Order: sequence, then C-alpha cells, then structure tokens
Amino acid sequence: MEISKLDQPVYKILKKASSIAKKYFENFKSLNVQNKKDFSPVSEADLKINDFLISKVSKLTPEIKILSEENESQPISFHEKYFWLIDPLDGTKEFIKGSKNFSINLALVFEEKPIFGAIAKPYEEEIIIGSVYNSAKLFKNDISYNLYPRSIKEKCIVSASASHSSKEEEKFFIKLKKKFKKVDILKKGSSLKFCDLGSGISNIYPRFGPVYQWDLAAGQAILESLEGLIIFKNSEESIYKFDPSRKINGFIAVSSKEDEEIIKKLSFF
Repeated sequence: MEISKLDQPVYKILKKASSIAKKYFENFKSLNVQNKKDFSPVSEADLKINDFLISKVSKLTPEIKILSEENESQPISFHEKYFWLIDPLDGTKEFIKGSKNFSINLALVFEEKPIFGAIAKPYEEEIIIGSVYNSAKLFKNDISYNLYPRSIKEKCIVSASASHSSKEEEKFFIKLKKKFKKVDILKKGSSLKFCDLGSGISNIYPRFGPVYQWDLAAGQAILESLEGLIIFKNSEESIYKFDPSRKINGFIAVSSKEDEEIIKKLSFF
C-alpha cells in the first residue's frame, strides 16, 4: 500500500482500538495488571489492544514486520528497510490509576526514520495522523481538521511528563524562565504531549530520561509533517532499528523550526 493512502485505513483501525481501550478504562479498578521483566506494568487492556492492532496492521501491510512494546520475545533484525512500531497503550501507569492521560501509538519506519505516525486519544475519541506525504490532521467523528502549531512568542508553553522528571529538566526550566517573559508548564502522561505540540497548545516537550522507540516515533512523524522537529541529545539515537531494547536518552520536541536555534542554545546538548 502507498504510504500517502494509509491515513483512512489506519484511522479506522485506531478508531476501533480506541473503543477497546475505552471499554477497559471504564472498568479500570478491576483490571488484571502484571509486571513485565523491567517491572513496568502491563494490563489486560494493553494485551488486548496489542493483539487487535497486530492482527489489523498485518492484514493492511502483510509484507512489513511489526515491532511492538508488548511482544517481548521479538528477534532483533537491524536491517529492516520498513517496519511498524506499536505502543498499544502508552501511559499504562496513568490508565490503571484512572487518569485520562493515555494514548495508542502507531508509526511506520523507513530507512531508520519514522515517516508515518498516528496517535489516538481514546478518551477524547480523537486521532492525529501525519506523514512525509500528508501534513498531520486531527480526526474526530469521521471528520478531519487541520492543525496549527505555534512558535514561541513572549510566553513559552512546555509540555512535560507527569510521571518522569530529572535534575536536567529542572535546570532547563530555569533557563527557559530566564529567557522568556512567561513560562507555563503543562504536565501530562503518554504521547498526548506531542498532540499538544501539533495542536498549538504547547511549544516544546523536553525529555531528558530514556524512552523506547515506540514512545517517540509516531510523535516525531506527526511533528515533522507539521514542520516541527526533534532535537536529539545524541544524534546517533535519531536512527531507528528493529530492536526492542533500543532507547533514546534525551530529546526536545519543538513545534516550530523558528525556535530551533534558541532551544538548541538553551538545551546544553
């Protein structure tokens, strides 16, 4: 299938996956939750959504391999030209506590770069999809809407993790407050922070701790389709591989290229 024609079929897949997520969320107090090898939680909702996505995406592009967070015994295959990255429930910690800050991430990688990304917000019943061929749009009730990211003006609005922070991050916030007249920090879980960047709600999203590829790929593809960018702490980590253990150890997502140089100067990367 042509990448430029993936928007509608992926929208339909994620719309159904969002319905599954929402049904489980309505009964989050009774969810069966276990710990994975890295001690992070996985719920029956994660696994159910994962099975559904793999089934549907495999039918959509049977020739392309899938790398998912919830398939623990996947073989490493560094030289896949194309592959899908799936996070069936990004923000499991928030989900099992009853927080609405969770998402579903789906990205297509080509020659080590994400070229197509989709993030579903099940609770809001919204899906954002963008690629190298199509500027990202927000889909709701089968209608698509254009997105308008904003560059930093006098106020800098920061999307930050609700459950992860570091001394590096605090130092960065101090630098921002010295540079701009006003700095607002919005704390959220999961890839919803990328949605805020694309929607013009925030300007930057710094993350100085490690994340897996499936946490970042969809957001990167969406942001880049809107002329935003990711500043990587280590440029080698901008390369995506079919490797379930691969992590990115620091980045700043910027909604507008207009702000690239000033953020680079403040980032100490």
